[in-house]
Amino acid sequence: MGLDSETLNTVTRNMKAKLSWKKIASRMGFRDHASVITMIEHKNRYSFDALYDNLHDILIEWNEQVPDKANKENMINILRNEDCNELADQLEGKSGKRRKDSSSSASKKLERTRPVKYNELSKLAGKLGHWKRFAIEHLHVPEYEIKKAEEKLVPDMNPYNPSMYVLQYWSNKNGDDATVEKMIKLLEKAKKDGYIVPQVFDEVFDEDDD
Repeated sequence: MGLDSETLNTVTRNMKAKLSWKKIASRMGFRDHASVITMIEHKNRYSFDALYDNLHDILIEWNEQVPDKANKENMINILRNEDCNELADQLEGKSGKRRKDSSSSASKKLERTRPVKYNELSKLAGKLGHWKRFAIEHLHVPEYEIKKAEEKLVPDMNPYNPSMYVLQYWSNKNGDDATVEKMIKLLEKAKKDGYIVPQVFDEVFDEDDD
């Protein structure tokens, strides 16, 4: 079945500072597949954040080549074998500790200190009519990354969306500091400039049930 995109994004963003992507590849069974390792290294050799991209790509390869083993349970086991217990606990919490109270929907609150979720970035990407201006003025995406987005030099993004590319760049660069609160402040600045509509806030961010 493979890892869902939110889990993949969470693992890559939170694991990159703690664990070598080649150790992950070995745990996934790519120890004897030097061609896969070489291909990923070559593809990301000019990347601004090669560590993130290498981790992301090896997870994609795992999903595609062994989908029967590429699941959350095995990912958690890999993380625990590499002493990444905090991230393993986070993944287990996502699958087992979410509870919905249908009788108290009014009590739901938007937790602004948490990182922006992958699905929220995806929804926001669909509403950024002036993505380039937002990327330059508010996300501070460097010019060469803007050029990469404009020229569609992102082969793994299907369907291709330059808005999503720059939003993911911001998220990956800032890691756990890419919070809902910070994104809302950036959107508020853009709203004052007249190119972000107010209802974006309500339509993008998920309320938390915890």
